[in-house]
Amino acid sequence: MQRIRTIKETLQMIKQEDPNTGLSEFLIRKLADGYKIRSIKTGKKVLIDYDSLLAFLQSKDYELPM
Repeated sequence: MQRIRTIKETLQMIKQEDPNTGLSEFLIRKLADGYKIRSIKTGKKVLIDYDSLLAFLQSKDYELPM
């Protein structure tokens, strides 16, 4: 089962695993907007597939959006 969370909830989960992370809500949103990770837009909210974000961050050949 996929773990679908809001951007804030996604960041909280990341911070539980790594309290010193440099990841931000802005970066997660940019990754979703750039179709780098799976996400669902529901009105104003963006729901993130947490496992997709982890897979993206663990891959060695990714480019961060700027």
